[in-house]
Amino acid sequence: MITLEIPHTGTKLYMPEDLSQCDERQYNEMSMLIYQLQHGKLSYEIFRIHAVYKLLNMEPVENENPSVQEEKMANVYKLSNLVDDFFEDGENGVKVLKQYYVHNPIPKVRPVFINYYGPSDDFANLQFGEYIDALHLFSEYHATGDDEYLYRLMATLYRPIMLIPKKGQRRKQYFENDVERRAKIFRKLYFGQVYGFYLLFASFQKYLATAKIYWQGRELDLSILFEEGEDNFKSDIPGIGMKSTLYTLAESGVFGSINELKRENLWEILMRMYDLTKRDRDYKAKMDSQKNKK
Repeated sequence: MITLEIPHTGTKLYMPEDLSQCDERQYNEMSMLIYQLQHGKLSYEIFRIHAVYKLLNMEPVENENPSVQEEKMANVYKLSNLVDDFFEDGENGVKVLKQYYVHNPIPKVRPVFINYYGPSDDFANLQFGEYIDALHLFSEYHATGDDEYLYRLMATLYRPIMLIPKKGQRRKQYFENDVERRAKIFRKLYFGQVYGFYLLFASFQKYLATAKIYWQGRELDLSILFEEGEDNFKSDIPGIGMKSTLYTLAESGVFGSINELKRENLWEILMRMYDLTKRDRDYKAKMDSQKNKK
């Protein structure tokens, strides 16, 4: 976080260095600008100028004195250079948005008269079934660019709360048939919220594909869940093969029927998948080692 001070007023302003440092208002506004940038509605230079105003919660007011206006715009332009920190250099000099956060900057939304609550930080309260459905919608948007999938994605994971929480769950039970109805309601939301949740989901997917986490005293490298074999279909969306994993685990009977499996906590399933994958890799390595000794 960068602290800025306006000398003649003594006012202090705080400029986030990337999306992870934004508060909810800043995150929603930046998400809207990022959508416009990525869809060619803003040039990068204009994006940076707008970002300064949105991040600092200022309105662009033109001063009648030309010299004062020129000095003001020069200062805004200097500040706009700080917006570069929201990106990192990708291949061929392409700027890539920094996405290294798994806390939810949009804990709830209110499109009409009631609040709808989203996933907790780290998606800790997600069931495996709702995650699989959300991942499918995420990949469909990635493939088509159709904004309808963004509304459905948010409608999958944002739900009203129950009066009496069950098993630590505050949000109402997930039912796939309710998604389309909620998606229509969510069209009343500020679009920056909707796209902002898409960016969060993308950041979570990136985290899953690269994370090393501690679980029950062990360090686990989850990247092994997303490594593609030579003969497998390649995807640039980490974890897109999760749906087939759902049916594989259901067939194993470890978690009961497929409906019971869908109700299991996402992280419990991921840990089980890790154990199965690690065991399979270790077994193959042992077999290869024995073959080489012959």
